[in-house]
Amino acid sequence: MKFIIVGAGELGCLLASTLLERDHDVILLDSSPEELERVSSKLDVMTVEGSCSSVAALKKAGAESAHTLLAVSGDEAANILACQIASRLGVQNTVCRLYRSDAFSEEDGIGASTFGIWRTFSPPEVCAEKIADVLFCDILLERIRFSRKEAQMAVIEIERSSILAGLPIKDIPGSDILQTIRFAAIMRGQDMLAPHGDTILAPGDKVYVAGKKENVDDFLQWLQPPVSGFLRRLVISGSDETGRILARRALDAGFEVRFIEPNLKKCEELQDLFPSSIMMLNGDPTEEEILEEAGVGAADVFVNVSHDDENNILSCILAKRMGARKVISLTHKPEYVKIVPALEMIDCAFSATLVSVNSILRLLDSGAMRVDAILQRFRANLSEFRVSANSPLCGKRLGDCRLPSSLILSLVFRGADVLTPSGSTVLEKDDVAVAIVAQDGIREIEALFPK
Repeated sequence: MKFIIVGAGELGCLLASTLLERDHDVILLDSSPEELERVSSKLDVMTVEGSCSSVAALKKAGAESAHTLLAVSGDEAANILACQIASRLGVQNTVCRLYRSDAFSEEDGIGASTFGIWRTFSPPEVCAEKIADVLFCDILLERIRFSRKEAQMAVIEIERSSILAGLPIKDIPGSDILQTIRFAAIMRGQDMLAPHGDTILAPGDKVYVAGKKENVDDFLQWLQPPVSGFLRRLVISGSDETGRILARRALDAGFEVRFIEPNLKKCEELQDLFPSSIMMLNGDPTEEEILEEAGVGAADVFVNVSHDDENNILSCILAKRMGARKVISLTHKPEYVKIVPALEMIDCAFSATLVSVNSILRLLDSGAMRVDAILQRFRANLSEFRVSANSPLCGKRLGDCRLPSSLILSLVFRGADVLTPSGSTVLEKDDVAVAIVAQDGIREIEALFPK
């Protein structure tokens, strides 16, 4: 399949790398020769220098024969125009990166489709959603969604005080728990483990738990019962669109929200957008005096969503040392994708670039296979595979199948049902198998799920 990526920045580069691994044809279009040279030094990818709003440049990139155009540059207006031109040139699917929620107006009949745009995504929206998902539970590191809204995977950390620490999975109390969820994978140090009943959960383990959303939520509440009767405090450093969206969601959820913003003008803008009861502190979040004034020591959650990755990381470490119960970092440089989650002082870390890539991948359902997420803690994808009649697994008990070590089966979607698979599960035609797949084993797995 042929993809044109408009914008050779960090997001475009990671997208190109991901699609190339899937053996797609990829062409990168950007007006900056320096950016294209940087990408070419890392990837064996075709590049075209030119404006994404130029018909000639898009035709040179092969828009007349491309299946999908991904407009992911830092210029929202240019992305919209590139999608419009590509659509006129015959591109079937156009995906547009937006920064503002008011780019279109359905009320006025001016929607994304007016400009030939097939799908849109907003990095501030998806990043704010990712952070909001983990605000209420201290041990929750991430929630991952699937094509079925009723299914979900949660990533939790086993703390030393946890009732699960030192316990084999088969001995977890509560007879119904293991019948409704699946312990899909464990990250222990730098290793990914495929858990079984005798696997002993250890402090520091990152455990991937999958099942129906309601069952996963019940498990989390059983593991860490919610505490009611007091106001939870959220301190947000950074007041750009991501911080503002997160603040609105937190206020709706009953949080007391406080802002730290180094830019005085942005602080003044916040006063027009939020209730006067919200504390808005103008200062540097890497200074202890500012953090103390913001009440970080008594905060339930401290989040830094600013674009300065180094200050972001440092402020989170300081906030944790000062007593914040949970600190969450949002970084942007790809180099930090694996580094920050490994830092002990940071409870939760998200890469804005990776979150955006995963959002795009979920839009690109390719029929027999769909990638729901690239897992940032190890080189693996969480993918959905449709079982065809030609699959060597169709009609067989999983216990009788010799599945490769690069695959860990997590869930099965059958009609409207979400199943937690076991050795006795028989895969049927049109089932959708959800699996964690090592990135170097993707081709091996594809043979098990032919179209």
